[in-house]
Amino acid sequence: MDYHSPPEQDTNPDYVYQENKRDYKHSGPGIASFVIALLTLICYAITFVYVGSQASSLMNEHNKLIADASETIMYLGLSVLILVAVNVIGAVTGIIGLTLRKRRKVFAVIGTIINAGFLLLFMLLLSVILVNAGAS
Repeated sequence: MDYHSPPEQDTNPDYVYQENKRDYKHSGPGIASFVIALLTLICYAITFVYVGSQASSLMNEHNKLIADASETIMYLGLSVLILVAVNVIGAVTGIIGLTLRKRRKVFAVIGTIINAGFLLLFMLLLSVILVNAGAS
């Protein structure tokens, strides 16, 4: 048997090349969605660590908020809103990556799930805040 000769199916003119799933490239929007999800995860962690470190200085000895707390609370609110907007962009990009044909969808699925998870957590947080604000 000659190992350097082409397989018999290559010499057959009726043979049609079958694309294998391993030949597909990863979808660009899927990779972008995954990267956005990772970046927002890192930014959420940095934001909450920063605000947590500032929260210790916001309370005085009687556990009353100091007047300077508004700046830190505004920073937290603004950064969370910006990160949620970026998560919406990441989720839409992931859905676009899922709709592309003949592309691998691994990163698109992971990016869409992570971004949608952040959006669901934000909606849950917002609903808890609104319910508690109505009870006060």
